[in-house]
Amino acid sequence: MIALTNDGRLYAWGSNSAGQLGLGHLNCVHTPEPLTSSVKIKQIAVGFTHALAVSSDGKLYGWGSNHFGQVGSNNLPYIDKPTFIAFPEKITAVDAGMHYSLALSATGKVYAWGWNGFGQLGLGDLKSRSTPMPIPNLSGVRVIAAGDAHALAIGKSQLLGWGSNESGQLGQAVARQITPNPFLAIA
Repeated sequence: MIALTNDGRLYAWGSNSAGQLGLGHLNCVHTPEPLTSSVKIKQIAVGFTHALAVSSDGKLYGWGSNHFGQVGSNNLPYIDKPTFIAFPEKITAVDAGMHYSLALSATGKVYAWGWNGFGQLGLGDLKSRSTPMPIPNLSGVRVIAAGDAHALAIGKSQLLGWGSNESGQLGQAVARQITPNPFLAIA
């Protein structure tokens, strides 16, 4: 579990088998412990065994399990403390799925990386990535959301979805939608 305070500090506790608490070790923690950082955090996202944080100046940090590259291009199987993930532009929001990650840029682009078994990266294939990649033909996005194996985005006038659709979570798309598919018009 990771909590973000009003003044941008992080506290972590619970299971830590992959370093997902970001405390610099792999021990289980029973009471909230502060993460040591001089960076002020404005938003966090927690996946199955990894976590992401956006700083107040639009930089992205990740830690935890990296078996599918969900923390970034580092080749380590896990990263036990927050590590900077380079982007060509400022990041305003992140979300974390089961073993993959999404980031929303200040310009409305969506970046995806990590496990891609159902096409949840939206890149048109099922290949996992360890480097954040911009999702083609997806711009003007205002909000992102990552489920276990599917993702959603609110664009200018529509809700889009991609990844697993086995339970109909992407509307009437195919069972495995590998690119963003608009399925609901919104105002």
